Amino acid sequence: MKKIILAAFALVTSFTVMASDPGVDEKVLEAFNKTFQQAENVTWSTDGDNYQVKFTQNEIASRVYYNKEGQIIKSFRYYHEDGLPLLVLSKVKTKYSDKKIYGVTEVSSDEGTYYYITLEGDDDWMEVKSDSYGSLRVEKKFKKG
Repeated sequence: MKKIILAAFALVTSFTVMASDPGVDEKVLEAFNKTFQQAENVTWSTDGDNYQVKFTQNEIASRVYYNKEGQIIKSFRYYHEDGLPLLVLSKVKTKYSDKKIYGVTEVSSDEGTYYYITLEGDDDWMEVKSDSYGSLRVEKKFKKG
């Protein structure tokens, strides 16, 4: 029994060491661990004075930027059309009915939340930006080769 407890302690300690990447402020780690309790594949890096963490949670890839006080500055989430708000999804499907939604990048910051939706047509690609109200604007267009 004592060996099992020691093995469990060693396992938990090794996960803690991996999650508490050297150089990441304790406030930032605490804020991250409180908010993203089911995060997997966590990797930390620094971006100037800020911290960047990449991880997956509920099969959604995410990238979050923290300041030194442990506050989120900006976040990115990458998913498919089923993650879009229904209003945005409906407007995209109506306006671009001849295209397939390939992927979504959700960007959140103090400026708001925006969705960059990659659409695939028969002979082109397009990136459409939407706000939370479904206002759509074409950002980029590409011809398929």
